Amino acid sequence: MNQNTIPQAVELEQSVIGTLIMEPDRLTEVVGILSPESFCDDRNSFIYKTLIEMFDQNTPVDLYNVGKRCDGSSLFEGRTGTLYASECTCKVGSGVNLLFQAQIIQQRYIARLLMYAGSKISTLAGDDTKDVADVLDESNKLIDKINALSCGSSAGQSLRDSLTESLKLAEQRQAAYLGGSPTGIPTGISDLNRLTGGWRGSQLIILAARPAMGKTALMLHFAKSAALNGTPVCIFSLEMSHVSLSDRLLLSECEVEVNRFRNGDLSGDDWRQLNEASAQLEKLPIHVDDNAVVSMRYIKTRCHILKKQGKCGLIMIDYLQLADTSTKERNRNREQEIAQASRQAKIIAKELDVPVVLLSQLSRECEKRADKQPQLSDLRESGAIEQDADVIMFLHREEYYDPNTEDKNIAEVIVAKQRNGPLGTVKLAWLGQYTRFASLQQGGAAQ
Repeated sequence: MNQNTIPQAVELEQSVIGTLIMEPDRLTEVVGILSPESFCDDRNSFIYKTLIEMFDQNTPVDLYNVGKRCDGSSLFEGRTGTLYASECTCKVGSGVNLLFQAQIIQQRYIARLLMYAGSKISTLAGDDTKDVADVLDESNKLIDKINALSCGSSAGQSLRDSLTESLKLAEQRQAAYLGGSPTGIPTGISDLNRLTGGWRGSQLIILAARPAMGKTALMLHFAKSAALNGTPVCIFSLEMSHVSLSDRLLLSECEVEVNRFRNGDLSGDDWRQLNEASAQLEKLPIHVDDNAVVSMRYIKTRCHILKKQGKCGLIMIDYLQLADTSTKERNRNREQEIAQASRQAKIIAKELDVPVVLLSQLSRECEKRADKQPQLSDLRESGAIEQDADVIMFLHREEYYDPNTEDKNIAEVIVAKQRNGPLGTVKLAWLGQYTRFASLQQGGAAQ
């Protein structure tokens, strides 16, 4: 086959490789389109495979590290891998459309496969020793493989298969119900489990409240319950450090008051409880990322990595309004940016098929009313949050506004929206001295 007639786009391949070296978090945009075999140039194929391996291993991707791995390959004629990778970065134009370029490269790859199939079929047809029926069968198999490749990995499902899966899931839910367990990931609160059935894959759950209501404490309660059930949890804390979150978790497991813990006024018994709590908590599959400036794209990329490593079954983001929503688009206001962030959170939940619990601030409007209980209209800066969410919960403590209320040390979890379930309110005890919630009935940890 004449090299000049082979469908290829080597310069586009170099541009894509260069873009991915410079912006490695964009690998998730093309990994579903391109495989190492998609590249015509073996050097580009090798680098792309290397990038995927580094991505899966959570190894920092930069020109130095990529070049270092390439320098050991004979494809680069000695130790010129770094130079070739550098040349690829020079091929990146301004405003590069990575997805469009990846699609062109994949089209050229499919065209090469068609040429190979045509040549193979021609050879088979010219072989007098082969039965024509066998030739047709082999030819059809070759074309079917190319057809499957051109359709991508998201092939449609037949209704029969969908119904079978639906009934299978219904059986699993019934078994969980009969066993007294939630059908989804347990929330750690029995009344909330009965109301919601637990958290399910692809759900976007909004937990919203005014400041100082205990959003983070409730989020950590959800996280601990899920982890105890064997579900790996990823927490993106945009406000608190990982050490502060660890402090909260430690205090939630023992009877050490928060003020004495912070002041260092600890007894021997306190230290015993803290060490026992630490020994229990360190076994839990909880991953905390406290990078203060992260975007939804960053969260998506990190969770793709962790999902492949089996470390992402539930995502928690604390909180929406602190996420980096900056954009190159002009004339975008804050409300549009928050709306885009909530939409991306829903996409993350759907792509990874895991629940995403997204904390959000409420506007001050609820504090201007005589009845301070939150409403859906109080969701801060974006009505789009209400559209994207599958479940919206408000956390409210009347005592915060009225110290003389009869509902002292009581918090309400108000399920104000549930796409496929009932609405309702669950009451919990708020143990402020330990910064945790407890069951009203049992007076201990929420069940």
